[in-house]
Amino acid sequence: MHPEWQRIANDFIQATSYRVGELEKGWASRYDFSKRPATYMRYEEAFVRVPLGKPQFPPVTNVWEVMANRRSKRNFLPKPLTINELNLLLWATQGITADMGNYQLRTTPSAGALYPIETYLFVNQVEGLEKGLYHLDVENWTLEGLKQEDTAETVYLFTEEQEMTRRAAVNFVWTAMVDRTKDKYKERAYRYIWWDAGHVSQNLHVAANSLGLGVATIGHWMDQNMNEYLGIDGSSHLSVLMASVGKIAGGDWLKDRRPE
Repeated sequence: MHPEWQRIANDFIQATSYRVGELEKGWASRYDFSKRPATYMRYEEAFVRVPLGKPQFPPVTNVWEVMANRRSKRNFLPKPLTINELNLLLWATQGITADMGNYQLRTTPSAGALYPIETYLFVNQVEGLEKGLYHLDVENWTLEGLKQEDTAETVYLFTEEQEMTRRAAVNFVWTAMVDRTKDKYKERAYRYIWWDAGHVSQNLHVAANSLGLGVATIGHWMDQNMNEYLGIDGSSHLSVLMASVGKIAGGDWLKDRRPE
């Protein structure tokens, strides 16, 4: 723990706070989308590319029932997700839903429609996918294989031995490309990226619960190790949130809640 964490945290709050009259009125509305940092990211060196296509949507569920029964469930079964189930989860969190010309809208809101959040997947058990690390190319709706290896123990180590991570069918790792938001919102971007990650995470919970899957968000992971493993610098591009997803028995939610 950093010995001055409290001072640093307080300094952050003050440095990113506004007061009436301190900003030029309407400055953010004059942002030029044509000069923004690249919205989409892809890995040209990926060892495999898996086009996802449009997901096959299940029958409509009652959103109010889903919200009333939403629970974090981590007692995952040793059963794989289907590729369509994974596709549905990805679409719910990052799917493009409208083209506004010089920018696109997605299933989750984002400050200024800048979408700084990237999705990486630690795949343990998904039908049709080799175990390994993948990245979602949102623009082409394709999974990019980055590392072909068993990642279960790696993510287990990076989350300080949280059992659900090595039992999960997939572990989501969300990262933020800070410049996408900072280019417009300056210091405030360092708040907005966390809010954007929260929107994405909540959609994962709603979608996974709708499909009868277990899901739990992870806030405790070793950031520096994760950033190094992903090959990102931890400053302009950093990991911001995680979640585990898998099949569950689907009975009493307290039995599904945690691994024994």
